[in-house]
Amino acid sequence: MKIKKDRSAFYGILGETIDIYQAEHAVSAAFVKLGGYSSATRDRCKVVVGHDDSPAADMMTSAVCAALCASGADVITLGLVPSGAVSCLTSICEATMGVMITGGSFDNSVSGLKFYQKDGRQVTGEQLQAIHDATDAGSSVSCKQLGRIQQADSATIGMYRRNLIDASGFTMFESLKIAVECTGSASAPFAKQVLEQLGATVTVMNSDDGKKSGMSAFENPSALIDFVRDTESDIGFAFSADGEICIVALPDGRFLESERLAEVFGRVYGKAYNNEEVTPVIMVSDNCHIALAPFIKSMGAEVKTVTGDYSYLAEEYAAYNSVIMAVDRFNGVIFPRRSCVPDGLMTAVMLLSCMNRMGMSIGELTSEVPKLVRSATTVIIPSGAFIPVLRTTDLEEEIRVLRSYLSGDGRVLMFRPEANKVEIIVEGIKSSQVTNVTEKAETLVRNNLRVPDGSSVYRRPAPSDNQPKPAEQPAAGE
Repeated sequence: MKIKKDRSAFYGILGETIDIYQAEHAVSAAFVKLGGYSSATRDRCKVVVGHDDSPAADMMTSAVCAALCASGADVITLGLVPSGAVSCLTSICEATMGVMITGGSFDNSVSGLKFYQKDGRQVTGEQLQAIHDATDAGSSVSCKQLGRIQQADSATIGMYRRNLIDASGFTMFESLKIAVECTGSASAPFAKQVLEQLGATVTVMNSDDGKKSGMSAFENPSALIDFVRDTESDIGFAFSADGEICIVALPDGRFLESERLAEVFGRVYGKAYNNEEVTPVIMVSDNCHIALAPFIKSMGAEVKTVTGDYSYLAEEYAAYNSVIMAVDRFNGVIFPRRSCVPDGLMTAVMLLSCMNRMGMSIGELTSEVPKLVRSATTVIIPSGAFIPVLRTTDLEEEIRVLRSYLSGDGRVLMFRPEANKVEIIVEGIKSSQVTNVTEKAETLVRNNLRVPDGSSVYRRPAPSDNQPKPAEQPAAGE
């Protein structure tokens, strides 16, 4: 079992780098580290457990619940819920901790665990490292007074929905027609219901197939953009597998990710708070585009740039009462006054609320956001070849590095729809950069192909004088 590079979760490949026994040891260690077990007390503690739609979710949930009951905890199972729901209900239910079981988006064999403290904040950084070390030591807890498992009732789940509706400021969106795609996302049971309760007309994409088959609109925003146009919707939303990240599709062919959404929120909040005595603070992780912080600052908000990974961002914003938003390129947007963790549905509701506050359409709010050029390619994996330990090696980091070739805009996506295929999608502002990065991404996948004896099945061609070297980036004017 490994800690994710941003130190926000455990994750690994089932049967290789993580198994159910390690998961059991991990939750037992987390239960102890977060104050859930004491030999001096006879009172059982509550633990909230939720999962996403990954293939291993049921198996991992059973292992996690068994370990918690053996540790003396009473478990409240939430079922299929986004990470934001686990965080929210851990706090509302006054539980000792929360556990989110979540998989990967590139390879279905990936599974992982996220932990939440009693106040709903995610366990990150050194605290997560301590749990990891205890897990590796094989520590476990055995309690004579075993815990019980209880399925959360509709009233408990409804408290999460209510939290989302409260975030809207009780403004109604009757005039809005919204397209939503939740295939393979833990947000699926909530998105349509919450938005309709706020008065919007909601059309669901792929509504006949709740399970993930092929590439979702979150991974392929072009499909969502087409759906927004076909249904003549005003705006479209798609959510990540764990429900933490929301992308927004516009009818004119553009889409917004975390950084672009931060520009919109920065513009709205900067104007809204300009006449107040307290200047709003917006925290920006240093993995975001270099122009994001100065832009938000120009809108009238104070910007604090946090150096380090997501765990540092989470630790820092908790110490500032005036923080109204925190942004991380790879983990989404956080609204500390509304949620302790990134929550895609919360982001969608807050964006709609901003549109109402400003009396502007999403197109008017994002008039300065450019349209991205898109390129896609497929890598066929030869018979007998494989890509070892996907998402648990430096491959994920190398994919992130490729994004720097896009001048801070756009993204690189990889998805494995079938065992012998890897889909690559690259989106950016400049076509020359998109083409260059697409070629590099394809080469990256081929260089990670292996055969059973461990050798590579692909040999990198010798660079010629007219080919850009891997370390070079396209000129700014291209």
